[in-house]
Amino acid sequence: MLALLGEVLVDLIEENQDPLRFRGVLGGSVLNTATTLVRLGFPVRFLSEVGEDWVSAWSEEEMRKRGLELRLFRHPAPMPLALVRLDAEGNGEYSFHRPFHLPYRPGPESLRGARVFHFGSLLALEARTAEGVEALLQEALEEGALVSYDPNLRQDPTETERSLIAGYLTRTDLLKLSLEDAKLLFPENPIEGVKRLPIPLKVLTLGPEGAVAFHGEKEVRLPAEKVQVVDTVGAGDAFTAGLLALLLKWGYGRENLKALSLKELKRALQGAVALSALACTVRGAYLPEEGLRAWRARFLGD
Repeated sequence: MLALLGEVLVDLIEENQDPLRFRGVLGGSVLNTATTLVRLGFPVRFLSEVGEDWVSAWSEEEMRKRGLELRLFRHPAPMPLALVRLDAEGNGEYSFHRPFHLPYRPGPESLRGARVFHFGSLLALEARTAEGVEALLQEALEEGALVSYDPNLRQDPTETERSLIAGYLTRTDLLKLSLEDAKLLFPENPIEGVKRLPIPLKVLTLGPEGAVAFHGEKEVRLPAEKVQVVDTVGAGDAFTAGLLALLLKWGYGRENLKALSLKELKRALQGAVALSALACTVRGAYLPEEGLRAWRARFLGD
């Protein structure tokens, strides 16, 4: 079982400017990853926060329909929103509206039975959530779960955010980040900065240039798969799902991640790149069923 922690948002995607019109879908980086993992056949426990309005109730029902086991902290506030505008290349520009102010408190034994704990994005960058995230990281250590982290930065992190990130990196077994993340964290030499981190497995997505992985002394770089890009929303989240799915399928966890072979590393990166490319062929982050079945057959042997 995988346990994932991240924010839930209702994404309002701009479809027209005059008059202004939006299409609403359930969003959140880690939620996208959790949804794809469930659709790949893995049991997933999803930890997050919701409000108390009708949009929160709708969001919770939608998550249950996706087959997620939910552990939700409820705020006396409306549901967070993200307004999204796509550019000509399908890249999103975001305007976030997040009304939660209370500390995040995970419930007891939130990670009981988890082989993997993956977290990141906006929820993990707030001072009000730091104590709750810390409690989960401690539980992950006690549970022996592999800790996977994706910063998913949207802008240059503040000093407080950099301090939180630095603390997370000391407990991380698998770091997945984008080249944009790396440029914000290591502006002088992004790729070398990631490579030097004392983390067992670092994976860096490079957009149209593919991805690169660093595992001990091993380094693997693969090009992107060529597809007709509709938009890039959720591509990085799909990449993470593919990577975690393959590692878990092969039996890798915290205790034996260092034993990952060069051949397996290349195959894992290939699978993650392919799933990311699939996400680029449709609008939004929900992967097409036919393509997902083909990926399962190709990489999981289903």
